[in-house]
This record gives sequence, structure tokens and C-alpha cells, in this order.
Amino acid sequence: MCIAVVFAVGLSGGSAAAAPAGWDHPGYDAEDSYYNPGESVINANTIAKLTKRWSVTLRKHEGSCGGFGAPIVTGGRVVATDQLGISAYQASTGAPAWSFNWPDPGDADTAVLAASGSTVIAANGDCNSNSDPDGSLRALDLTTGKVRWWVDSDMPIYTVVVDKGMVVVSGESPSDEQAVVAYRVADGKQAWRKVDYEGSSVSANGYVLVNKGNTTSAVSVTTGAPLWTKPSLWQAKAATPNADRFLVTNGTAMSAIKATTGAVLWTAPNKASDLLATDGRRIYRMDDHTAEALDINSGRTLWSRALPAEGAQPIRAGGLLYTGGPVLSPTSGAVLNQAKPLAGRQIPTGGHLYTVKEGTLSNFAP
Repeated sequence: MCIAVVFAVGLSGGSAAAAPAGWDHPGYDAEDSYYNPGESVINANTIAKLTKRWSVTLRKHEGSCGGFGAPIVTGGRVVATDQLGISAYQASTGAPAWSFNWPDPGDADTAVLAASGSTVIAANGDCNSNSDPDGSLRALDLTTGKVRWWVDSDMPIYTVVVDKGMVVVSGESPSDEQAVVAYRVADGKQAWRKVDYEGSSVSANGYVLVNKGNTTSAVSVTTGAPLWTKPSLWQAKAATPNADRFLVTNGTAMSAIKATTGAVLWTAPNKASDLLATDGRRIYRMDDHTAEALDINSGRTLWSRALPAEGAQPIRAGGLLYTGGPVLSPTSGAVLNQAKPLAGRQIPTGGHLYTVKEGTLSNFAP
């Protein structure tokens, strides 16, 4: 492992205006709930009135390994991955703020982005080694794009979560031992490491689930100290917005477990899914061409809706359920009136809907 502090050249972008709302983790929050409780402008009455406010073409590079992932919105910036690296734009106008280039775009895959205060965390790996792949963590200044620190990891990074001023990653390869490792956002210094453990990308108020053998433990992101351990192999897919329970799978079933004790609250057979969202009242899951809602307290199916195309990551905001196609009512599953379904990766926040589709970043608003 190598830790370094360097500076990268950014575009002069002026000072970032304070944003009325944000989306600074892949799933809105460290819980990966994909629920934005602060959105109210884009709702059932205004979704049909969305018009494009601005659009920019993200940077392309022939032979690039990375691509166009979901953006984050924070501090008046929209930060997005592209085929050269990472770029930031003014959220209000789409004007370029700064850009960062990978040393070798042909050997850097698409980064996972998250923000902690004024720091953007980017986690990714290389592309050209199957036997001994490596990982990389970078901390960029949100305002300028300058690199505050970076960590070159001997192991590839398969999971990453940012919470409580920490970055927790995990990975393994044929040449690298499996481990969960935590770094401080402030300086990139390693805080703790657990060998032979597998991590997750979900935190419930500062606790993440880690697996060793056929056991699952909840450990503190700041210290690595265990809160509890259970003789079950669970993969965390999300946590509720108030962090009182994890939503986990064991391969086929979905269960809700109490975050503070690991007690199983309910299990729903054959409901495992990687595409979940929860607003603390219902759980929304995608299963191929079907969206459905489950009761948070029992796991009982509340409604199911067939979609015209394969569903994407569900998102809850403003009394709406985004599916990557039709926008649905979260309470009934009814299709809501909208001018035209918007495709691509979608981020509803601050009265705007930011989308990334086929290398184009767009901003829509009523």
C-alpha cells in the first residue's frame, strides 16, 4: 500500500454556491436507502412539466476502460465520472468547474463516488490484470478538484462506503488476501484492517456488516470494533433511513435485521435483489421487468407493477418512485402521468432531476 499527497490541475470554476439539497453518496446516504426525504418540488403534480435546463457531453476517450457512472450532487456541484476520469460542473448552469484525469485511462475502471464535507472520494481499480488487480482511493477537493491524498491498494476494491469521516473498502484477488480496510477521510491514513473479512457498501449510523466464513458481524466504521456477531452469512443491500435495520440477503431470501443486535425481524423467501430502495415505510425492489413494494415491518408484498422494460435502480423522492422508466406511486404502484419517461441514471434533488445517459449529463426541472 502506498499513501501520497499531491496536487492536480483543475479548471478555474469560481466558488461553489451552497446547494439547497444534495445527493452525496451512491444511494443518497451512507445507508444506501436511495430515498431523498428533502425533495418536494418534483412531485406527482410537476413530474409531467419537467423541461431540460442544461445538458453537457461528458468527456470521451477511445480505448478507455472506465465509463459513465451515477453522479453525485453536493456543494453546488454535480460530480460525474467520464472516460478520462472525473469532472465537476456547476449544478445551476452546467458550466465546467474542474476535471481530473486518471494517469492511464486505459487501465482505470469506473470510479464509485461519494462526498464527505468538502472532499470527494473516488474508489476504483485497474482493468488489465486478472491475477493481481490493484485498487485506488483518491480524495479530491470539491471546489478545485485538487488531489488531497491518494492510496494505492494492493487488493482490488469491490465495496466502498463513506461515513463518519471514514472510507471503508474491501476486496481480494488470487494474489491478495481478503480484507476490510478503513481510512480517514481527513488524511488517507489507515485506521484499521480486518484480514479474511468481506465488507459491504452499506452503513447504518456508522456500523457496517462484514463476513468471515459463515458469520456476519456489525463493526464500527471508526474503530473496527464489533457490535455483534451472528452465525449467518448475510450480504447487506441497504439500511433504513433512520438506520434501525439492515436489509440483507442470503442468496435467495431477503431479511430485515435489527441494526443494533442482529436480531432477525422477518424473512421474505425468494425476494433477494441487488436493486433496493427504502423510505422506512416500504421496501422497493426490482425483479427483471417488475417493480414491487414490501411492507417494512413484515416483508409482505404490498403491490407489484409490470414494467415495459427491465427496471433500473429504484429511487424514492418527492412522493414518487423512479424505476428507470415509468414513474410510479410508492403507495399503490400506479403509473403517474409524465410527459415522457426519462431513461438513464437519475438523481432527484433540490427541485432538479439530474440524469446520465449514454455519456450525456442533463438537468431537468419543472
